Amino acid sequence: MSITAAGRVVRLEDVADRPLLADLAGAPDPHQRYDALRSRWGAVAPVDLEPGVPAWLALGYDEVSSLLRDEVHFTREFRRWRYEQERLVAWRSPVRAVLASRDSLLDVDGAEHRRLRGPVQDALATLDERRLARTVTVACTSALDRLAARGAGDLVADYAVDVPVRVLADLLGMTLADARRMHELTVALGAGGEDAPDAADEMENLLATMVAGRRAEPGDDLASALIADPRHQHDLELMGAVGALFRTAHDAATAAAASAIRRVVADPAFGARLHGGRLSLDDALDEISRREPPMPHLLPRYAITDTVLGGQPIAAGDAVVPAVVAANGDDAVQAVDPWEQVDSRFHLTWGLGAHACPAHRTAPLMTRLIVGHVVARVDEIELATEPDQVPVVRSAWFRYPRELPVRFR
Repeated sequence: MSITAAGRVVRLEDVADRPLLADLAGAPDPHQRYDALRSRWGAVAPVDLEPGVPAWLALGYDEVSSLLRDEVHFTREFRRWRYEQERLVAWRSPVRAVLASRDSLLDVDGAEHRRLRGPVQDALATLDERRLARTVTVACTSALDRLAARGAGDLVADYAVDVPVRVLADLLGMTLADARRMHELTVALGAGGEDAPDAADEMENLLATMVAGRRAEPGDDLASALIADPRHQHDLELMGAVGALFRTAHDAATAAAASAIRRVVADPAFGARLHGGRLSLDDALDEISRREPPMPHLLPRYAITDTVLGGQPIAAGDAVVPAVVAANGDDAVQAVDPWEQVDSRFHLTWGLGAHACPAHRTAPLMTRLIVGHVVARVDEIELATEPDQVPVVRSAWFRYPRELPVRFR
């Protein structure tokens, strides 16, 4: 529902000119697009998840915070979505492939969510961060040395993607080939194109085979720890846990690292401040992740009952997408000088409430190491294209440079 200028309540579907969510995430200046939506609609605006499939987009800091915390009026349970209940999207629809439940901690609330989140949190708590740091360092050093030996390369495909994929293969007990295929399927799924349903099917098959393999031959890895946890009731939940870990850490580390590296190599003055120690890497990464969060939009919440959010009437069954990138840029929580906000940690990049990112320590640690190795060698690296010509991966759910062609001096 929405309220017209005359005060009449109308259905979400009747609102004209709904922008496509992927177009907002992929815009050259997303904040300009969000400001335009705020000017027209306020803190909650209508969008399309795919053409003809509407949802609300929560733009304000208070509204996104409330949405992420409120389990009374909103849920992550896909079956609550009216478009699923009334079969208004095709079974093989790209948006359905992205949003459909996968028996994971991401897809349930309440006691079920706590049961499924517990094993993931416990497995991550046992992670040896020194071993992780060594694994990341070896992968970073070898990748940069290969690029330097060639004299040129792509710091996204050959580094910001390659390193997290190698590290996740080690952490989860996957073969490198499977981890690379998981990366390709994750990107295809997030892009929401016509191949998204096939990507979702193949990912399920790959996870089923991988879980069966680790069950037969357990090792010193997170997947084996999850399999050994008695709280999982069947293999679908194990597949959901491993898949959620991979996709969350993959999207967070890859997108955050690629966005930060773009800033380092596209802005020599910024890179020099970091390299010279005049700006803390932690502070810089925090500010970049606030301004350019790796996941600009989190997965939708679905209204359990008719309710109101940010003054906007929301009908039961409507999908509401938390736009953390817009919330982070809300004028209500901005200082005049953005660097006055450094280290405030007020932003919502890693989520909030029960569904806050379970890898909120692991992914930033990986990102810091990945970016830090580029900063240490920034004097050798030169962007091989104009900064404003760097393309962005097209997705409603993650945002980072599609490629960063560079030359090594």
